[in-house]
Amino acid sequence: MPSRGVVVLSGPPCSGKSTAGKILAAAGHGRIHLQVDALFDLLFPDSDRSRDDRMRAYDAAHLLTRMFTDRGETVVLECTYARRDQRASLAAALAGSAAPLLVVEFFVTPGEAVHRFRQRDQATDLDEALVRERAEAFPYCAEALRVDSAAGTPEEHAKSVIAWLEQDPQPVDPQAWTRAGRGWN
Repeated sequence: MPSRGVVVLSGPPCSGKSTAGKILAAAGHGRIHLQVDALFDLLFPDSDRSRDDRMRAYDAAHLLTRMFTDRGETVVLECTYARRDQRASLAAALAGSAAPLLVVEFFVTPGEAVHRFRQRDQATDLDEALVRERAEAFPYCAEALRVDSAAGTPEEHAKSVIAWLEQDPQPVDPQAWTRAGRGWN
């Protein structure tokens, strides 16, 4: 794993990023594993899941990320990261830091995302139409590692991410990654 770096696991809902993140954390790759959705639930248990509350959770995760990377930790940060302002929040938190930003984007087809969504047994503010739309419109970045979640098991994906990280990949330019994000229109 990179020293003092940030490994972002992003992608549309139901693309496999949470499962791969848990496997990476269990294998000891990235001592700090921050799931923005889990932090959101902790900070705002009674939220209507508004845009402002979502951004507060992203901002909190990014402040924690900066604190940990400043102490020499590697952080695995996991959430969708489709929106420009979510990405900009992380870029701002890392400004002036030597911590590299390494981004892994999980790809899933809209049909597969909906199929996986139907299998879930957890409370969510998503529905099938939103899952489909988010899979169709996810703004992938050319500089990121892209993982096709249908092309293997979560364990295989975690192994491929570990192998990629061991190759000392080129960090993503935070500004280019931010520009590739979607607006809220």
